[in-house]
Amino acid sequence: MIVNTQVFNYRFTIGTLIIAIIALAIYGFSNYSELEADRDYLVHEKKLLQKELNRFINSYDEISSTNTILKSQFENAKLSAQNAYDSLGILKANVSTLARYKAKLMLLEKQNEILQSNSNKDVIDDLEKENGDIAEALSKQKALNEMLEKENRSLAETVEKGTLLFANSFEAKVFRTKKSGEKVQTNKFNNAETFEVCFVLGENPLAAKGEKKFYIQIVGPDNNVVNDKGAVNFGESSLIYSSSIAIEYNNVSEEICANIPNNESFNKGVYYVSVFENERKLGSTQIELN
Repeated sequence: MIVNTQVFNYRFTIGTLIIAIIALAIYGFSNYSELEADRDYLVHEKKLLQKELNRFINSYDEISSTNTILKSQFENAKLSAQNAYDSLGILKANVSTLARYKAKLMLLEKQNEILQSNSNKDVIDDLEKENGDIAEALSKQKALNEMLEKENRSLAETVEKGTLLFANSFEAKVFRTKKSGEKVQTNKFNNAETFEVCFVLGENPLAAKGEKKFYIQIVGPDNNVVNDKGAVNFGESSLIYSSSIAIEYNNVSEEICANIPNNESFNKGVYYVSVFENERKLGSTQIELN
């Protein structure tokens, strides 16, 4: 069979062109798909960068500092982040742009670490100062409380003293009894028989009304208690007394007297007489027998 060479060449050329067109179409479609994918990736990266920058801006809004210099640095960093965010929003996403803003983001992150470190130190310094101020305030308050407690105790003592009974005009006499029964004052120890102890109880409107008990103690020249009635206890203290007397106190001044016998012979010398309201000594006097 005889083939026409010219026809064959023509068909071959047509076939080659068709294959080339198909190949170019496939290549072009492939490049277009890759470009579309790249474009989507770049847009996605741009959004991530914008999101990260926005996070930085919001984080700076939450930071507060009393340090003026540090506060200014935070404001500058926030302004840089805001400018980067605004610029990125209007620029077309491409590799060069994203690379530049990623570098900017890395720089902002580093600055943020430094500022946060300085801010933490600033907070610690403020806390230490505040703790020092609190400690000083507590110390002053403690001193004030102690002073007030002391004043309150002093006031309470003053008030308590103001409610106490007081007495004056303490006087002691010694008597002998005549055959007629009449009592005669004497200063001779060899014929003395009884003591008479008198005192004036003062008026005190602040003192509580009611029964008041008084103890009289007479100590002779031999240091023995005259007419020893034993000891009465008041907590940790006790009192040996010669006589006791109870009265109904009505906040008025009155004279109180008590007669106290001597169960033993009187001695020559000085007798010491003391008057007590319970364990509290109201006053004293003395008498000398010859």
